[in-house]
Amino acid sequence: MGSPAPLLTVICNVHDDPDRLPRAVASALAAWEGPGIEVLVVDDGSTDDTGAVADRLAAADERVRVLHRGSNDGAPGAPRNLGLDDARGEWVAFVDSDDEYLPGTLRRLVDRAVDADADVAAGAVARYNERTDRVTPLPATAYTSGPVGPLAPGSPLWLDTIAVAKVLRRSLLDELRIRFPERILYEDQPFTVAVWSAARRVATLDEVVYHWYVNNVAGEESITARRHEIDNFHDRVAANRAIDDQLVGRPDLAAAKLDKFVRHDLALYAKDLDAREPAYRTAFLAAASDYLAGVPAELRAGLEQPYRLVVRELVDGTPESALAACLFAFRSHHVDRPLVRRSGGWWWPHRPAAGSTADHDLTALVEQLHTQGRRVRTTRCTALSGDGARLRLRGSVVDGDDTLGASPRVTVVVVDRATASPVATASAAVGRDGAFEVELDLPASGLPPADVTWDLKAGYASGLRRFVARRPGPLRPIEAPPADELADGPATVPGAGVETYRTRNGNLSLRSVGTGG
Repeated sequence: MGSPAPLLTVICNVHDDPDRLPRAVASALAAWEGPGIEVLVVDDGSTDDTGAVADRLAAADERVRVLHRGSNDGAPGAPRNLGLDDARGEWVAFVDSDDEYLPGTLRRLVDRAVDADADVAAGAVARYNERTDRVTPLPATAYTSGPVGPLAPGSPLWLDTIAVAKVLRRSLLDELRIRFPERILYEDQPFTVAVWSAARRVATLDEVVYHWYVNNVAGEESITARRHEIDNFHDRVAANRAIDDQLVGRPDLAAAKLDKFVRHDLALYAKDLDAREPAYRTAFLAAASDYLAGVPAELRAGLEQPYRLVVRELVDGTPESALAACLFAFRSHHVDRPLVRRSGGWWWPHRPAAGSTADHDLTALVEQLHTQGRRVRTTRCTALSGDGARLRLRGSVVDGDDTLGASPRVTVVVVDRATASPVATASAAVGRDGAFEVELDLPASGLPPADVTWDLKAGYASGLRRFVARRPGPLRPIEAPPADELADGPATVPGAGVETYRTRNGNLSLRSVGTGG
């Protein structure tokens, strides 16, 4: 006679990960505590001793079962589907082999779902940086304790498109045959949108329940973090096409889905296109154009600026203008040339008047930024050198909205990222061509202590009177130079004890040599 069906099945897909698998399985068991759970390990065609490790875990605890899948297609969809087809619990959850649940959280999620008569209960996720041990909550999963209705425009569920940190009623998945697409990454997105669309009620838990382990060391990234590989973007588009197919009968959700794709999915790749190889940029622009060209014009017209601009330029702009629009939309209104003043408004500078449309009119956006005390201005480092205790920085500024004023001066500040405290400041005049040069004294001997990261920021002031003190305006990040060594990795500043690197947002930062940042 078989054992009684558990209340919860936790599906753990694993491929060639024998060292971390025991931690993931143990965390799922500790997140429930006691009987009534099964952890179903799906060995996804491992080529090392992962399968043997999984079998030993099952032999040591009757709550653990193992399925061995003979092949691996490089994506988690197929092993997760295999687990769903074999699950016995009334509720199901997922854990990746390199992640973990926090103690007691799966029990609390199921209790919350039952109490609320919900089909799903969702908790919060935190990124755990394996290099620095830093834990950072994921805003997209930060729920308040209370039920959420079915998917609708404006729902917070649009941004929570990961399968983990949730318990789901298995009968809902089986009755509607909700499964993961296979052979692509980002399989979570179509799966969760299908779940959110079908669920009568979603219960939430206002606490972090899951640690998503992230390794962002170049060459060691997880498969979904490899956005520098163009196939990664192709999979993202394929996942979005699958969502579009699901929503054919839901025109009320089409605009919200497009807005989410442009603001989030597209931004992840487009914000640092200038750091990519020309072949990548060409392939990205072609894939983005092909996908967005199929979006109805009325949906595109409903996007806010600058997202309407970026879609327009990706669909029918030149490669130069499309690249510039991506950086403008997704990197703090980056500009490589001033906006054009025309008919009392501000217009996209990469289009002549004869070729401009309402999508190129940025007047309302610029006015909104000015109301907020912000400017359309880009500062970029063009060269950086050092001689021990001093850093010499050459840079240039593009005055996008003609707000620098007469005789502008720049103040460059080195800011400790951990404390937000300035550690060095220097000012200089800005030339007519936007160029400037400053020298910065680093603290102490010039060598930062271990594990210190500094961000470089700039503020501007203007005035004609020579002896009037001019305070710089709001500090904004200085972008990294377009040099290959900063686009692809760090470069040591000679004699300064630091190395420069380009952040994921394209900005220039410093860190002590040999440490993390």
